[in-house]
Amino acid sequence: MVDVDFRVEIGPPGADGYPVVFRTTDGVETSGTLRLPPSHELEALAARVPDAVIASSAQVRRAVAEGEAPVRELGRLLFDALLEDDGKTFLLTTRNRAARQGGQVRMVFRVQPPELARLPWEFMFDSSEDSYVCLETPLVRHPQVARSKEPLSITPPLRILGMIALPDDQESLSAHTEQRRLDEALADLKAEGLVALRWVTGQTWRDLREAVRRDVRSGSRRGDCHVLHFIGHGGYDTRAQEGTLALTGEQGGTYWLGAGQLAMLLADHPSLRLAVLNACETGRADVLNPYSSVAGALMRKGIPAVLAMQYEVSENAALECAHAFYDALSRWLPIDVAVMEARQAMTLARPGTLEWGTPVLHMRSLDYDGHIFRLSGTSDESKVPREGTGIPPPVHRPDLADLYAEGLAAYFTDRWDAAVEAFRTVVAWDRDYRDAQAKLAQARHHQRLAALYDAGAASVAERDWDRAIEHLDAVVTTEADYKDAAALLELARKERIRAQLREEISDLHERGQWQAVVAAAERLRELDMADTAPDPEVEAMVCAARAALEEIAWEEELRRHYREALDHIEDRDWARALETLDAVQAIDPDYRDSALLVERVRSKASAAEPKEPPPRPTEPPARPAWLPARPTQPPSAPWTQFTVPHRVKAIAFSPGGERLATAMTLRTALVSDTGGGHRVTVRHGRLCATVRHVCFHPDGVRFATAAGNTARIWDARTGAQLMEVDQGAPVLALAFSPGGERLATAGHDAHVRIWNAKTGAELLRLRYSSSVHSLAFSPDGRRLVSGCADRTVWVCDTESATTLLKGKHGGSVFTVAFSSDGRRFAAGGSNGMASIRDAESGAPLLKVSHGAEVRALALSPDDRHLATIGGSTAQVWDTHTGREVFTLPHYNGSGIAFSRDGHRLATGGECTVRVYDFKELLQRD
Repeated sequence: MVDVDFRVEIGPPGADGYPVVFRTTDGVETSGTLRLPPSHELEALAARVPDAVIASSAQVRRAVAEGEAPVRELGRLLFDALLEDDGKTFLLTTRNRAARQGGQVRMVFRVQPPELARLPWEFMFDSSEDSYVCLETPLVRHPQVARSKEPLSITPPLRILGMIALPDDQESLSAHTEQRRLDEALADLKAEGLVALRWVTGQTWRDLREAVRRDVRSGSRRGDCHVLHFIGHGGYDTRAQEGTLALTGEQGGTYWLGAGQLAMLLADHPSLRLAVLNACETGRADVLNPYSSVAGALMRKGIPAVLAMQYEVSENAALECAHAFYDALSRWLPIDVAVMEARQAMTLARPGTLEWGTPVLHMRSLDYDGHIFRLSGTSDESKVPREGTGIPPPVHRPDLADLYAEGLAAYFTDRWDAAVEAFRTVVAWDRDYRDAQAKLAQARHHQRLAALYDAGAASVAERDWDRAIEHLDAVVTTEADYKDAAALLELARKERIRAQLREEISDLHERGQWQAVVAAAERLRELDMADTAPDPEVEAMVCAARAALEEIAWEEELRRHYREALDHIEDRDWARALETLDAVQAIDPDYRDSALLVERVRSKASAAEPKEPPPRPTEPPARPAWLPARPTQPPSAPWTQFTVPHRVKAIAFSPGGERLATAMTLRTALVSDTGGGHRVTVRHGRLCATVRHVCFHPDGVRFATAAGNTARIWDARTGAQLMEVDQGAPVLALAFSPGGERLATAGHDAHVRIWNAKTGAELLRLRYSSSVHSLAFSPDGRRLVSGCADRTVWVCDTESATTLLKGKHGGSVFTVAFSSDGRRFAAGGSNGMASIRDAESGAPLLKVSHGAEVRALALSPDDRHLATIGGSTAQVWDTHTGREVFTLPHYNGSGIAFSRDGHRLATGGECTVRVYDFKELLQRD
């Protein structure tokens, strides 16, 4: 078989256009002139290509879609302008000559003008054939470089060094999915000892340097590799005018590694012959410098071949490209043919996509028929792998009839791995044996579908909807009626919408957008199936939103009555003014200057009435009819109960147990005695802000509140504000250290900040994987346990900021607490479960089911009891046996706390706080 190069060399522009020379491998050549439209028209057309390519990744089409028109138009223009009549005839003649010799044509582009090198020649469209050229013909970009390299003689395995870089501030990619698929694609080759795949252990430039660093003592590099496969994000730095790769910075975030810097890291690496850059825009170069792309810089430094991406590429397309490319390369096909097979696989797997034109192959040398590797010690023909396979035949010829029968048996019983292995061996010995090649292709197809389906079904079971859709969409696109993939895909898409709505509802709830919470929940109910149980977490947020809307309605009523009172005062209607002001004070005695106005109105009324007015009733004024009735205290219960003006969010005992701090909606927090008297009220945040958390300082003189983006410390005796710290994001929880010198705040921004409680200076910052809903210091203050929205619980060292433990909880973690000895911690959350775990190993020691989401929990001072609250009840559990000791009713409970001496248990919910005699409750039990 003889392949023929069809070389296209475009020179600098002249008066009539760009000179073009067409030359074949056997020395036949012709010439022409490339005439293109004005540069602004060409650039405008080329600028539409990236959007069309990206848009095509989300479509499955059978006819030419409207979005493909600019790509096809540009491709037709480039093909017609480049070849014209003589060039087309020459290409056709070259193809015919290659076909007669049993080979094929490879198009090789050497484009000197940088402005033309930037054009997407991979999209050339032949109108006469109604097809894109490079889907059937390998296309290589061959730069002007001084040195060429002959193929590297290697002894298997072919060593691939993979690197994943996913900075936490970049859009998430399914890079770990691609890593797994790449491992799966090469599993049989690794088993045969033909391929070895290892991964860089980190994501920084130091990790990459360490992976390729030369060993000073031996002169060799650590784990010499033949291929570098990078997975992540790429970009283009317009200021530096060079391509970049997004690595992870040493302090987190993105470190943009420039093309020149990457080339420097990989320079003088004799065994590295190929770089696969599975990242967006790694093929993009500056208009004046073709070597400013990441691919170009590597070529200049001596890498023989680079496969890069000239546009953004979707995850599915990148995965399909990597799988097909390595499958072909591992069979020792020429690299340009491997790229062509990858393009074909991309368009077959996702019909209608244009992303097959995104990969760009750059090669330094055109010699050796596109091979950049050759097997060492292959002079003995029996040791050379048969064409198109990756398996050297064994010494003794197997019985091909038996192997073929084994393959058929595996094929018809859906054992695809065994079928592929059997047919591969048959083809390795005899490519023309019956229909073994066709059966091998079909078995590989089914093997791929089965793997995708299994991964998709597993993702559905794990409720990982994004990955489920990714896998199942690839299955359905390839074979629409494959098993129940279509039904699973529809389910996954619906569940993803529901999950997105839940996330949006949570986000709206955190930001106090109450009306939007209710509206979004209605949309979620419309999506829910009739047999789907309501989501308790969403229902709780909707309940809270409606309660907040009621609070806002109260505020509106207050403002309306207040304005009416002012109007009556202006009309000198003292009686009606006094009646309206009494209604205002029945709701909020501290509302604006209503108390002062009452005194003045009474004074005015007395002056206007010469007779002594009848004595006013001593009982409190009747509540207006528009206010809901407040609950009353059951007469014989072992508790005291008091009402508060707004919905309770959290409660905390003072160190002495004689006072309670209560956090509420509508920016309110108060400190009172345990009967609700002697109140000190503070306002934190805007009118509709929610005070989410509250805690006492160990001295009992100060307390802290969390609302909006800030935490404040107050004087518990006077209500004077002493200090404020700004988290920069909603503060969801806070806690003082046992000594009181530090204050920790948990944020929606996935950070915990630790502050100096006197000066407000930030001392330490801890980063987590999602928003932090709860935290607690260990008794010695050296550790901090935190619960997050992504179902994780963390234990961190508060001095070194190191993570000591990271564990999984069954739902979002709303509440945590340390035991008195610091050896255990408790956690509870949205899944209705509370657990006690070992603080060092994270091993679960006890699990209890509350029956509704656990909004708060507390451990008794002697650690013998765990109290949980949520839904309409508070429950107390024996921490040794897990037995439920007793249940206490408290509608919409959200706060619970033990006094430090263990004598009292307080619960809070809606507009009530109850304080129980805990010892008496235990005796009754």
